[in-house]
Amino acid sequence: MIKSVLIANRGEIACRILRTAHRLGIRTVVVYSEADAFSLAVQMANEAYAIGPPPVSESYLNIPKILEAARQANVEAIHPGYGFLSENEAFAKSCHQAGFLFIGPSLEALQKMGSKSEAKAIARKAGVPVIPGYEGNQENLAAQADRLGYPLMIKAIMGGGGKGMRHVKTKADFQKSFEACQREALASFGKEDVLLEKYIPTPRHIEVQIFGDTYGNLVHLFERDCSLQRRHQKVMEEAPSSLPKGLKEKLYKAALKLGQVIHYVGAGTVEFLVDQEGQFYFMEMNTRLQVEHPVTEAITGLDLVEWQFRVASGERLPLSQKEITSHGHAFELRLYAEDPHHNFKPVSGQVWVKKVPEAVRFETGLHPQDKIAPYYDPLLAKLILKGENRHETLQKAKLALENLEILGLKTNASFLKRLLSEKAFLENNIDGGYIDRYLNRLIPPQIIPENVYIMASLIKVLSETQHPLSPWDEEHKWRLEGYAPRSFDWVCEGEVKTIFLTYSPQGWIYNPWIASPPMEARNDVPQSTSSLRGSIATEPIQKKTLNAYLSNNTLFFPPFHIPFWESEEKLSLIYEGETYVLISHAPLWVSSHKKKSESHLKAPMTGKVVLILVKEEESVKENQPLLILEAMKMEHMITSPRKGRVKHIFYEIGDIVEEGEDVMDISEEETAHGFAKKR
Repeated sequence: MIKSVLIANRGEIACRILRTAHRLGIRTVVVYSEADAFSLAVQMANEAYAIGPPPVSESYLNIPKILEAARQANVEAIHPGYGFLSENEAFAKSCHQAGFLFIGPSLEALQKMGSKSEAKAIARKAGVPVIPGYEGNQENLAAQADRLGYPLMIKAIMGGGGKGMRHVKTKADFQKSFEACQREALASFGKEDVLLEKYIPTPRHIEVQIFGDTYGNLVHLFERDCSLQRRHQKVMEEAPSSLPKGLKEKLYKAALKLGQVIHYVGAGTVEFLVDQEGQFYFMEMNTRLQVEHPVTEAITGLDLVEWQFRVASGERLPLSQKEITSHGHAFELRLYAEDPHHNFKPVSGQVWVKKVPEAVRFETGLHPQDKIAPYYDPLLAKLILKGENRHETLQKAKLALENLEILGLKTNASFLKRLLSEKAFLENNIDGGYIDRYLNRLIPPQIIPENVYIMASLIKVLSETQHPLSPWDEEHKWRLEGYAPRSFDWVCEGEVKTIFLTYSPQGWIYNPWIASPPMEARNDVPQSTSSLRGSIATEPIQKKTLNAYLSNNTLFFPPFHIPFWESEEKLSLIYEGETYVLISHAPLWVSSHKKKSESHLKAPMTGKVVLILVKEEESVKENQPLLILEAMKMEHMITSPRKGRVKHIFYEIGDIVEEGEDVMDISEEETAHGFAKKR
């Protein structure tokens, strides 16, 4: 058995490999960027070596620095995990030349299957159906796209995970999609070449796990259904699939045939698209461990990372095909740091994983309290659930999401809950385009319940005093006559709200009809006339006594318990299963002249400016593309909120911009008479 290994990766997969390595008694070494200096993987490993700044091109894709760390640590082997350099032939070759075992397939297999274009050619020769497309000269892509016809797919030749991939509906969209794919491919995998594929509507995305050793043994470990995707990134996976047994056998046979042709060694995944008529097409092969490998582990009872170590150590496969069995049903739910209500934009910042559901395999690279950096994939964690059948596993998944408490930033947890309740999902009748087709239903318009603001205000006032239900502290200068109200000003999702609470001997009182500061001093802010809504009361009321207390970062307000966290200027809480992030805000009627002009366009996320599409003094139209931010390895287009003129651009290409910072000053166009048009 290998005695020492360097893990050339980060986050969840690094921690996953570390756990198995420690169980096998293997000395572990990790490399880390400056952004990951205090990460969980660094603390779990026996040794850790810094390899550069946060950008992946300067750290996790920097082959010389990784090899230098391996030499310093004097390890036998290097495990690439998934993503980054895991399918990079040059990296594997460099490892071998430097005297390290590369835990993965042979160089020949990497070269043949690491490139989607060559993999398709091999599949065609092997008689495996392949999606029609073009994998040739990059300068001829536009003409080949016209030949194939639209819609079509553009895909990066290297890598996966939805990076460098676009669905192009019309010829007019081709060039900008092609250029975006090239940029993402280069940033994520170090190579910008792409290929074209005919678009197949409503397919299922089915993949077969295979495993080979150096003695010529090759087995499959059944299949996974990975059809639920958005932005071509998987959201949820399950095993086994609902395909007919005969079709499954054909997929196993095709996957093993490809593996045998290239004498495959190690863990590999052969991916297929299956159309509504049951015809399947080879799509690509991932010559590495997959993100979703835990669902296969759940139904087989095997540790695929252990198999990787054993095969790399020269051992035979632990089991033959006949000895590998499947039992039960498994789901993997991917928890992302992203905001579904804003086009799944990635979010970064402080996060607190306050509560993890029991009896759930929870794979993460996070400390309970950690910081999400904007440089990497937004995957926070994976929840893996196993049951005797699909229905039982589904109930466990719903319960797990109900009991998961993550504070500090938005996640896709509530979106996953809605997916689990979809009729089509319950009937196992979904496909690769399902989420995109029904996005409006899966992400209904966001209405922030007034209770969110009331609970936040109650948390604030109960946190401020040593005796939370005693308003008599001298330092707070409470007025005994009439019990003067306290005001709390909040911003949540761009909405500004003021809440007034009054103390009485019975407890704090919320009264939506309470007199607020004089209108003439409030700079046109209307007096609140809203009522307490949600589960506390369904009818309009004039006041409500709020008898509550705080314990263990939870507001107990029968029948509710509201987990919360105050971090820096933010207060986040979970109300009715949804995480809300609120910011304390100075009242609108105070110092309003200090507010920045609304003409300033702010960055919706932290990211790197990769392209600026306009110049200063240029006139722009509403929704016109202005610049592209790269955040968490994906590109995001920023458009103009209105017709206007670019007065100033605050950043240059290559700069990092923080969320909420001004990126452009877009002044409103003037009319012929010189008056600014109203928005």
